[in-house]
Amino acid sequence: MAEPEPRSGRRSRARLVVSVLCALLILSGCAGPQHGAGTPAEATVTISSPTDVSGAAAGDAGTFSTTDIAWLQLMIAMDDQTRHILQLAPRHGGEPALKRWAAGVTRDNLSHLTSLRELLAAAGVPDSNPHEGHDMPGMVNAEELEALADATGTEFDRLLRSALREHLTQAEHLSDGLRDSGSDPQVRKLATTVQNSAAAHRRSMPT
Repeated sequence: MAEPEPRSGRRSRARLVVSVLCALLILSGCAGPQHGAGTPAEATVTISSPTDVSGAAAGDAGTFSTTDIAWLQLMIAMDDQTRHILQLAPRHGGEPALKRWAAGVTRDNLSHLTSLRELLAAAGVPDSNPHEGHDMPGMVNAEELEALADATGTEFDRLLRSALREHLTQAEHLSDGLRDSGSDPQVRKLATTVQNSAAAHRRSMPT
């Protein structure tokens, strides 16, 4: 059996994921303009006036950095997609223990979505979805959602476990990286909450 990856290695990989994500969003214009020194890979550039999709200034972002905005937007997109499949669990699921577990994930998912959107609004960034239609790690794509909607019982349970295991693992990695790379204290605090929640749900998933 392979030895578990050291925590320092996991943190380095998570920081790299967040930094690369931030760089991609800056290049695509999703995270707003840059103001100040630094490179996207460093994920330390603070944006004072993020822009909406039309390019107009949307407010004062305070201590929010491009990395903070990138994490908030991606987690909202991931959690919003996951919300759709969690809504199917009570009707389509077969195993009672998995249904009870999914109910707990649903509660945390909705709570996190509320907090994520509040912080995005505080940063002055509109709640549009720059990741709509994207097929990214941790995000339920259209094919997976259709397969889950058509499945019931044991097959649904199998697909749900697979989708949520990937989602929780990615949420944990991204949030771990944000804790080290983010700038705003409230965003970093929420990242800690999301990471701990994802890790706990992943470990307690019924097999």
